[in-house]
Amino acid sequence: MLKKILVRGPIVAALVILQSLSACNNFLEVKPDKYVVSTESYYKTEEQLDIALRGVYAVLAETFVYGNSLLGRMGLEADEGFMHFPTDNGTIGYYVVNTTDDKLLNHWRALYRGVSRANSLLKNMDQAGPQVSEEKRKEIKGQALFLRGYYYFLLVSRFGGVPMPLDPPVSSENEVLQLKRTNIKEVYAQVLSDMEQAETMVKDINTVESAGRVSKSAVWAVLARVNLYMAGYPLAEKERYATAAQWAKKVIDLGFHRLNPSYEEVFVNYAQDKYDSKESIWEVEFWGNGTGVYNVTGGSVGINNGIAYSATGTLGFGFSQGMVRPHPWLYRLYDADDKRRDWAIAPYRYGTAGKESFPPTSLLIERFCGKFRRENELVLPKTNTQTPQNFPLVRYADVLLMAAEGINESENSATHALPYLNKVRRRAKGIDVEGGNVSVDLTGLSSEQLRSEIKNERARELCFEALRKNDLIRWGDFYEKMKDRLSEVPTGTNTLYTSMYNYYNNARERDVIWPIPSYEMGVNPKLEQNPGW
Repeated sequence: MLKKILVRGPIVAALVILQSLSACNNFLEVKPDKYVVSTESYYKTEEQLDIALRGVYAVLAETFVYGNSLLGRMGLEADEGFMHFPTDNGTIGYYVVNTTDDKLLNHWRALYRGVSRANSLLKNMDQAGPQVSEEKRKEIKGQALFLRGYYYFLLVSRFGGVPMPLDPPVSSENEVLQLKRTNIKEVYAQVLSDMEQAETMVKDINTVESAGRVSKSAVWAVLARVNLYMAGYPLAEKERYATAAQWAKKVIDLGFHRLNPSYEEVFVNYAQDKYDSKESIWEVEFWGNGTGVYNVTGGSVGINNGIAYSATGTLGFGFSQGMVRPHPWLYRLYDADDKRRDWAIAPYRYGTAGKESFPPTSLLIERFCGKFRRENELVLPKTNTQTPQNFPLVRYADVLLMAAEGINESENSATHALPYLNKVRRRAKGIDVEGGNVSVDLTGLSSEQLRSEIKNERARELCFEALRKNDLIRWGDFYEKMKDRLSEVPTGTNTLYTSMYNYYNNARERDVIWPIPSYEMGVNPKLEQNPGW
C-alpha cells in the first residue's frame, strides 16, 4: 500500500501518511506560534526521515497555500485578471486587506508550519542510525533546506522582514518563542544560503521520482527567481540581474529541458497527472477526487480557476466556481495567431447542451481562465470538492524569460537576451522552437524595448500562475497598472462589473506588501507592523 502511495510523489504521500499515522502529529502539526516539538520517536530510520520530509512538502498543498487560497483568492493575478466570487467581497481577494483576514493569517501560519517542520528535520536527522546512508541523508537535507528557503522566500516577498527561526525552540518560554522581525535583506540572504547549499545535495531532475520532487533544475530556476526579486523593489540590488541570468543559464545549459511543442498539452498534463519534467520543472502535486484513501490529497485547481460549471450539471465537465476572470488588456496583448490566447482565456462557456461560444455582444470579462479545464481530468467521478490537477511552480518557459531579463538588464543590451525570448514566441506561434520559421522572432530591439516586451511576454505565457503580482511589484509597476485597469470597467450594477471595479479600485500603494496578521501581533509583542497598516 505504502509503495503505491509513494509513486504519486512526496506531497500526495505526505497527505495520506499524515492522515493515517496519527503518531506523526506531534511534530508534523506544529502551530507556528507554539513551536512545540517532540523528537523521542522519530528521525531514527530512513522511513521516518522520509515521512518527516514529506510533511515539509505537504505544506505546499495546504488549503491556504496552493491547495486553494493562492488560486484566485488573494489577488495574485493583479492586472492580468480579477476575482469574481462575491462571497469573498470585502476580503484580501478583492484588495480589501485586513489584518484579521483569515486567509492572510492562515497563509502566514502554513508557511511557518513548513519552516517549523523543516527546522525539526534538519536539527534531528543526525539521530538516524548507520543504516541511513550518507547519500540518503544528503538528499533529504538538501530538499529540506530548499523547502525552508522557499517558505521564507514566500514570506519575505509578501510580508517583508519576518521572524526567522532556524532551529526548533529549546523551550516554550516567551523569550524563546517571541522573535523580532529579521530585516528583508537578511531573510533573503538566508533564502540564498539554504538554496545554494541545497543545490549541491539534491538529485538531477532526470533521476527524481516526479516533478513534485525538488531537483537541481528546480533549485537553479528558483534561485534565478529569487535573484530577480532581489534586483527589483524593495532591495534594488541591480547586480543580482547577472546572478539571476547565471542560474537560469544553468538550467538551459543542462541540455535536458525543452518547451513542449503544444502549450495546451502542458496544462492537459497537469489535469491528467502526466509528468513532463522537461517543461514542468517543479509542480505541486494533487491526486484523486476527495474520496477513499485519497480524500485529503486533492486540491482546488480548476475549481477556483476554471471554466464555471454548475454543481448540478450533468454533462461531466466538472464543477467550477469560475472565479478568475481576464482583464480585456490581457486578451488584447496576444496576437491573433498566438495559440496561447484561447487556451489562457477560454473562448467558450459551458451551457446546458455543452460547450457554446460566447455571443458577439458579450464582454471579454465574461470569459474565464481556461488553463485549468476540468473537462480534461481522467479521475472519475468529478466531484465538487477536490480535483487531481497539479499546479505549476516553475516551467521551462519561465526560465527562458528569466534568462532573457537577467541578461538584458545586466548587459544593458538585447543582443544576447533575445534568443531566449524568441524561443517562447516560436512555441506560441506553433513553430518549431529550435529550427522553425524565424520570421516570428523579434530583432533589433533596444534594451528598453526588450524590457517592455519581457514584461508583456511574462503575462502572455505565465498568466494565472500566481506570479504576476510579484512581478509588478519588483518592477515598480504595481499601483500604476492596477489603476490603469480601472478605465475598462463597464458601467452598471451587474455583479461582475462590481467585482471588477472593487478589485482594481480597492488596490492601494501599500498593497505591495501584506500586513502582519493581527493575531501574530497579539501573541508576539516584539513584532512591528508594516508601514501603512
